[in-house]
Amino acid sequence: MDVIEDYLRDQAVKYRELAEKAGDDFVRKELIELAAVCEEVANDIEDRLTSG
Repeated sequence: MDVIEDYLRDQAVKYRELAEKAGDDFVRKELIELAAVCEEVANDIEDRLTSG
């Protein structure tokens, strides 16, 4: 079931794109952190599924 992982990775890409366009440094940092969390959760789910 890699649908959720794909969704989270897509969200991470969107957050990074928004961060590039953000004019405010705080907003930019928050979006980059959200992207990192999405990637981390996707990787954790993938690891749990492949480890059995």
